[in-house]
Amino acid sequence: MTLSNIHQKIPKRYILGLLAFFGFFNAYMLRSNLSIAIISMVKPTRHITSNNNISIIQSGGYTWNTKTQGYILSAFFYSYTATQIPAGFLATTYGGKFLFGGSVGLCALLTLFTPLFAYMGPTALIILRILEGFSSGFIYPSLHAMWSKWAPKDDKSKLATFAFSGSYFGTLITMFFGGIIAAHWTWQWIFYLSGLSGILWAICWFYLASESPSTHPTISEEEAAYIEENLYHPVSRNYSIPWKDILTSLPVWAIIAAHFGTNWCIYVMFTELPTFLSRSLGYRVDEAGVLSAIPWLPLAILVYVAGIISDRLTQQHSTGYVRKLIMSISFIVISLALLFVTLLDANHRALIIIGIIIAIGSCGPAWASFGVNHLDIGAHYAGILMGLSNCVGSTPGFLIPILTGYVVEDTHLKREWNIIFIISILICILVLMFYTFFASGELQPWATANTDEYQHVLNTPIASRDVSQGTGLNENNIDDLTDRLKAEIQHENNTE
Repeated sequence: MTLSNIHQKIPKRYILGLLAFFGFFNAYMLRSNLSIAIISMVKPTRHITSNNNISIIQSGGYTWNTKTQGYILSAFFYSYTATQIPAGFLATTYGGKFLFGGSVGLCALLTLFTPLFAYMGPTALIILRILEGFSSGFIYPSLHAMWSKWAPKDDKSKLATFAFSGSYFGTLITMFFGGIIAAHWTWQWIFYLSGLSGILWAICWFYLASESPSTHPTISEEEAAYIEENLYHPVSRNYSIPWKDILTSLPVWAIIAAHFGTNWCIYVMFTELPTFLSRSLGYRVDEAGVLSAIPWLPLAILVYVAGIISDRLTQQHSTGYVRKLIMSISFIVISLALLFVTLLDANHRALIIIGIIIAIGSCGPAWASFGVNHLDIGAHYAGILMGLSNCVGSTPGFLIPILTGYVVEDTHLKREWNIIFIISILICILVLMFYTFFASGELQPWATANTDEYQHVLNTPIASRDVSQGTGLNENNIDDLTDRLKAEIQHENNTE
């Protein structure tokens, strides 16, 4: 069997999932590279005199204090957060293929200039990171807009969470090899390698990905029909986005709260874990990089595993019940693990690492819950909902580094880091309560407006290229749909 034949037999929605996986993989390499590189960029160098054994600390890089480092690390998320809602609108209106690929590709290109901008000073580096955040802001909403066209009900959680898991594999690789690269080469290569990888992926994406099954050149008729029969289709050409209904919907705000709480726990470790391990627990930069990478492996695995389990559970229980169950288990374990880490002193390094691994890994099932919930309640508006929730959900990306810069004045003291862990526990408790009370798994009324009259036509498969071969279409329902569309156009012309 040739490679071409194998490619033809693989369902195209799974190929899209694989491309999306590596898209998130590269996006998070580009996002996390500074977290590990900054240790070497501002790393102090210790010299031990041979006579009296006195340590003298001299700067081995840039002389940025903890507050400056906090602003640099958080700069990415200023513009990233601001672009989420416009990104959701653009993805819903114009499609997600070019936004998703262009977002990662442009960020990769900008990343190549990081060493130059760092040399120019912290202000220049902050500006560059703001530009990178702006270019990355379209990633989640654009892919959710594509999944609303590609992911049938029974594969929805599995496809979305497999793609999400790529982000944590990307973080794992960056943390693991970033410390080694910084220790044995130079920190500049962290940015060069991640930037080149992102550009290569973008070229592959634009060549292989399609906006929807109907535009894919080689998809089989059977797969196209299966996808189309298991999707919700808004028909009206001139539908409007129900902003008021969305913004006043408690299930939407439950997703937003869950997104914020999960990202808070993730970003505490995402931005600060290498520094915590290096400064507070005393690991070398290469050791800190390897140890920082370990927790992202169970997170990446659990995101996908929880997605598969969720798909199976929703065949036996209501979607809302499954989302709340997975979310509750996830946040309870996160809270207990962070409490465990808080109660230990810095001498118990191995136990602290275990607690951190459990805390980060347990964020995976949460993403498999609220991260797919947009598709449950919003269908075609999933891109809008993801943009909205990721807008609020990304604020920890800039709040945590700034907060840490003020709270943790001496990064060598674990008791100051405990304050950050306690805040995280309280946020988890409040978020879980809100999500449990107000989350839903049902398609909301505002997501089904003005389309009921077409559902009997849409319930028939229309993906076949030959309408004469068992597609479920016949002259009667084609004429019926045509008459209704003509009536709609006539109504619009009369109202103008």
